[in-house]
Amino acid sequence: MKKISLINLTPLFILLLTVSCSSGENFSKKISGKWLMVKVLELSEDVTQSHNANNNRWISFKASPDNPFEGSFESGTGEERENSGKWFYEEKTNEFFLDSDAGEEDDSYWDVSFNADSMYWKGRKFEFNKRFEIFYKKAW
Repeated sequence: MKKISLINLTPLFILLLTVSCSSGENFSKKISGKWLMVKVLELSEDVTQSHNANNNRWISFKASPDNPFEGSFESGTGEERENSGKWFYEEKTNEFFLDSDAGEEDDSYWDVSFNADSMYWKGRKFEFNKRFEIFYKKAW
């Protein structure tokens, strides 16, 4: 029953999170800071436990001072930083690209939306990536 209710709530959550960004500066302001992973869905199935077993995964974004459509990121688990790289946002297509320092196989493309202190990612472009939806909450 939980699985059914989760699946039924996902479209509502997506609808609530859908906020279009009117400028790169707006996007940069929204994404900047540290975010905690809350939920991971793979093909609508909750796989959070296998991707965030200790409920302590995070990702942090900084905007470039020269270009509001790009910046840097770091991610990790607990106190450990495990990955870093650059991010790029294409306003016309709402495409968010993570260029990982870990290598091309770790790069990913996402649709991103925000609502207050929540952020939602839906995978795009790569078949593997398209299977995932990730929910984050701002770490204050």
